[in-house]
Amino acid sequence: MLVIFGLSRKERPLGLVALGCGACGHAGPQPAVHRRTRFTLFFVPVLPLRSRYEMRCPVCGAGRTLSRDDARRYGARA
Repeated sequence: MLVIFGLSRKERPLGLVALGCGACGHAGPQPAVHRRTRFTLFFVPVLPLRSRYEMRCPVCGAGRTLSRDDARRYGARA
């Protein structure tokens, strides 16, 4: 019997967050994304494993993890 399983990662853009970068000091808006990781069985998503909200600076590439409430507070559609 053959069982095919793995992980599926999806990324959904939420919008722009009006918050400066802590690493380089860039004061412009940064894109926020919602990343989900799910366990798949026979290529069908079965079980959600991880859900996180992140933003990444377009200048230096430094990332920052946001809570769901922070993503809403800073202006992204969470």
